[in-house]
Amino acid sequence: MKRVKSIVAGSLFSVLIICGGCSPKIRAQFAPGEVFTVPFAFRADGHEIGAGTYEIRRDSSQFLISIQNVQTGEKQLFSVRPEERSAVPSKGLLVFHGCGEQKELSEFHIRGTRLYSATIDERGKSNTDVERCSANWTPTIAAR
Repeated sequence: MKRVKSIVAGSLFSVLIICGGCSPKIRAQFAPGEVFTVPFAFRADGHEIGAGTYEIRRDSSQFLISIQNVQTGEKQLFSVRPEERSAVPSKGLLVFHGCGEQKELSEFHIRGTRLYSATIDERGKSNTDVERCSANWTPTIAAR
């Protein structure tokens, strides 16, 4: 009987140790996002998003980011590809790629880490899209 109690107590202790080690990771997933004011309309994963102030964060998965309008509370999820870069930004960054009037969100950089999320363009760019665009530009917006 003492042996059974010892095994149960040891198992419970192990579970507590494991859960305690996981809790910082769980809290990090739901940490507040970065707040950005974007002065122009843009596209993300084929969806039109108007100019405004947004909170952007990695969602419950490293393969998703959420973009939430601070004023309206409207939230959308987008597929991303996690990447790593040697430079560590002091603020979160959004990187856009543009052609003429059209701007596409391409990267979300997380403050203080080497991680960033590259958006996935499902439709891809055709050769005529690339040839037609003579004014390519890449604006970057820092978090507030």
